Amino acid sequence: LLLEELQLDYVDLLSMDIPPERVPKAWPWLEKVHREGRARFLGVLNFDLLGHKVCCDVFREFLAEVTIPPAVHAMEVHPLNTNEEMASCCRGLGIQVLAYSPLAAPHKVEAFMRALTRSDAKDMRPLLKLSESAVLKDIGERHGVSSAQVALRWNLQRGHCVVPKSFVEEHIAENSQLFHFALSSKEMAILSGLHKGLRAERFLQQALVQGPKALPRMTREAQDTCEAILAKFRGPGQSGTPGDEQQIQEELAELYRQQEVLKGRGKGFEVPVFKEAGQNGGLGSPAMVQAVKASR
Repeated sequence: LLLEELQLDYVDLLSMDIPPERVPKAWPWLEKVHREGRARFLGVLNFDLLGHKVCCDVFREFLAEVTIPPAVHAMEVHPLNTNEEMASCCRGLGIQVLAYSPLAAPHKVEAFMRALTRSDAKDMRPLLKLSESAVLKDIGERHGVSSAQVALRWNLQRGHCVVPKSFVEEHIAENSQLFHFALSSKEMAILSGLHKGLRAERFLQQALVQGPKALPRMTREAQDTCEAILAKFRGPGQSGTPGDEQQIQEELAELYRQQEVLKGRGKGFEVPVFKEAGQNGGLGSPAMVQAVKASR
């Protein structure tokens, strides 16, 4: 039936986009298509949505019961949602990660932003939209590429496949130009440190809710940062304070300054930092920043 809907007799990869708890019951149908030679590889999606630890346990239990295991696991992966737990599980099992929404689906996040006041949205966009992240812009300038190319390259260097979506011819061409530069290990660590547990679909769902909008669930640090931004305009005497995002940008600036000195090119350049970034900056792991410091 799936292939009939696609009007195809054969596909290289057949994935069933259904809730992960329903996959075990439906999987024999995909195995039948594979045995018939109508699909080369089979795939599953979104086991990561089951939650911390549970996702990997349920995924392994599913694999133990199937005859033909999936070759691909697709999930939302980008620097603002690294999905490291599930990605590590897939690597250990020899299953390819396919990163959908590798640019964090900015149109879905923007739909939520439009429901906020202009001031709230202005301060949140650099935190929650990859295209407006100062960290990605700085790394992109260093390599002569766009923020989108930096985000896609980050995924590729983690061993993931990427499926960016665009209807703009220029962007489609740009998204394929990812092999003339490489990110350093420190840049990779800095980008991974931007993790906020941001899932774009949650922002779109909240945007469609009638009445007051609630912040979609993210990491505690990201939640605190966004709450601080909202409180600055809506609550008396409250405002955000600089945190991890500022530290990450300072680390990035220092890394580039050291590289410039080693190359004899002077002091390098200054990286702008966010003001009013919020408690802990909402940008992931302080341990990552410490790791960068310790590696010097």
